Amino acid sequence: MKPNQEILRRKNILIILLIILLIIIDQITKFLVLGTIQKSEEMIPGVLNFTIVENRGGAFGVGQDSTFSFIVTNIVVLGIIIRFLCTQNERVDDKTKAFLSLILAGGFSNLIDRIFRGYVVDFIDIVAISFPKFNFADVYIVLGWVCLAFTFAMFSWEEIQKKVENKKEKRIE
Repeated sequence: MKPNQEILRRKNILIILLIILLIIIDQITKFLVLGTIQKSEEMIPGVLNFTIVENRGGAFGVGQDSTFSFIVTNIVVLGIIIRFLCTQNERVDDKTKAFLSLILAGGFSNLIDRIFRGYVVDFIDIVAISFPKFNFADVYIVLGWVCLAFTFAMFSWEEIQKKVENKKEKRIE
């Protein structure tokens, strides 16, 4: 195996381990909350509660009782991301892989809930701002997408700046 291929293989193993670790963290937190909290428990008065919710819908509870549709959609989206990573492995930078790993970990963990429980366990309740309940997998997904969007925006901005500089240089010549 060539040195570059060996490095790529090691990085891929680290990405897989990261995904597995994040899934385990999310599933353990859900297991602990389900095992210790009846319905709701105040963690930080006026700020944070742990309130167990059986989310049978999508983000923010949209599409309640559409579990099968969400399972299929989840599998399709995860499949697209995995296929992208496999086919573009050498071309995708480490940051992008890490952000996509967050999305994969969150997606797989919520998929595990949907398949084995029939719903996603949400429990983080930020009462200070009356925000919908969520879990760590949701945090992974949102963080991954936000970081990807920011990275793509910065890349686009850099490309625009390069084009502007090139036009300025051509005008000077």
